Amino acid sequence: MLELKSIRKSYKTRDYVQHALNGVSIAFRRNEFASILGVSGSGKTTMLNIIGGLDQCDDGDLLIEGISTKKYRDADWDRYRNNRVGFVFQSYNLIPHQSILANVELALTLSGVSKRERRNRAIDALVEVGLEDHIHKLPTQLSGGQMQRVAIARALINDPEILLADEPTGALDTKTSDQVMKLLEEIAKDRLVIMVTHNPELAHAYTNRIIELKDGEIISDSNPYVVSDDVIVKEKSTKKTSMSFLTAISLSVSNLLTKKGRTFITAVAGSIGIIGIASILALASGINLYIESIEQETMSAYPLSIDASGID
Repeated sequence: MLELKSIRKSYKTRDYVQHALNGVSIAFRRNEFASILGVSGSGKTTMLNIIGGLDQCDDGDLLIEGISTKKYRDADWDRYRNNRVGFVFQSYNLIPHQSILANVELALTLSGVSKRERRNRAIDALVEVGLEDHIHKLPTQLSGGQMQRVAIARALINDPEILLADEPTGALDTKTSDQVMKLLEEIAKDRLVIMVTHNPELAHAYTNRIIELKDGEIISDSNPYVVSDDVIVKEKSTKKTSMSFLTAISLSVSNLLTKKGRTFITAVAGSIGIIGIASILALASGINLYIESIEQETMSAYPLSIDASGID
């Protein structure tokens, strides 16, 4: 379902060219848990970003369900990321002043899903990751492992076919890392999970395919997959990412209400600025009127007289 063909990617600076990927070719099964290992700078994250549509290759092709992405426009990549791919990062990227339920709902809010449906789907996703008793808590009230579970639930909310995890256990202790890995292992039973990690022990313990990168090239693949030309696939229907105007207003108001103190101070400061500008303009206008009135009074007190005279 997912195939990279001769992918090349370089990053250029003024005096140097860093070759991140050098002709990488690999295919992934529809359901598997694959881990990508390699030292820093080997091209792991670059490869993950290209698979997720966060970055584009310089040369080569990414095939999704056998379809080339060479002619993809920005809107096509948006739909791909929104409907077919879920992302889990080392940093949880949760909004601290919103409940974990609201954090998970946000992905569906951006997709234009109705309030009732996104609430039900968000609850189901949190139940799936074992957080049904914490749905109304704030992220700051959770442990690191629980926050990573929230991030996983948010990544799964749109039912993506591919889940990409970039160092999902990098900030967790050993016990919590095992819990997160077991969850990802379970998720991989019905979708493709690709994980980048520096931890070979976790990779060997939980993933069923280990890919090693070095200097932008694949040096080993424990369970390679060759795409069959006669595989028939059914493409998942996608829809345009959108958010209604009322939903945008609602989110803005909600954000303001959760930060009442800052909103009040900002409003007061803005009001002082507006009043100051208005006062200056009023003062300038008043001074101009005063000067005009003085000129008129002066001219009326000393009228000009025009006399006609002639010389014989």
